[in-house]
Amino acid sequence: MYIWRKHATTDWQKRHGDNLLRRFGTAVAIVERPGKVRTLLEVSCSTRKQALELQNKFGGAIEKLRADWLESFAKESRLKPIRVGSHQIVIPAEAAFGTGEHATTAMCLHMLERVIRRRRDDWTMLDAGTGSGILAIAASRLGAKQIVAIDIDPLALKIARRNARANRARNIQFHVSDVLKHKLAEKFDVITANLFSEILIAALPIWRRRLTADGCMILSGVLRLQERTVIAALRQNGFVPHETKRRGKWLALLTARRRKMI
Repeated sequence: MYIWRKHATTDWQKRHGDNLLRRFGTAVAIVERPGKVRTLLEVSCSTRKQALELQNKFGGAIEKLRADWLESFAKESRLKPIRVGSHQIVIPAEAAFGTGEHATTAMCLHMLERVIRRRRDDWTMLDAGTGSGILAIAASRLGAKQIVAIDIDPLALKIARRNARANRARNIQFHVSDVLKHKLAEKFDVITANLFSEILIAALPIWRRRLTADGCMILSGVLRLQERTVIAALRQNGFVPHETKRRGKWLALLTARRRKMI
């Protein structure tokens, strides 16, 4: 496992940031520090070749992680239970995004818990960009019959699978894949996606075909300043926004194909 890092100016990020996000998805971390002009970009790479390609093209530095770094990190992580309905789940604060404490994840969890109360017992869910697997695991605890969880980052999926085992969530199918390219045959009652807004917008035509007629979508990872753009894209793709939840600079959206949800 390798990490590629680069301190970038705002102009550099504008020129190259979107391409990195499209290519690597949740494997990209963008760290902004108050008072600092440059932003730190990190990409987790499964191979040295991949990290070297980034370094040769953009400069920056490469760090090789120890073979047992994940296990060591996990032992150091504080395990704080998260309550979902009448259940508790435990997600270590590790490299994969989504421990339940970040605003976007917390808003998605609250929306998911509320909307499934209207669902029958055999509901299904697609979790696009699953990260640590927290939303998929929550769905399993909340009674989903089947969950498909996708992430482009093999490290994230490794962590998500381990978290699912630790929380005894056995009805989740994990796939290492790009959410924009993964072939889906079935339809889902619920789709959750905590991703960058550019990826969310690009995926809407795909998800419209994969959402049941009475299904709903929970989207987050959207900044407040991106709200109008995302809502406009939802309407262009035949979705009806039902609720917007805001926390700090982030927001989460509940949307469906119908004006009324069951």
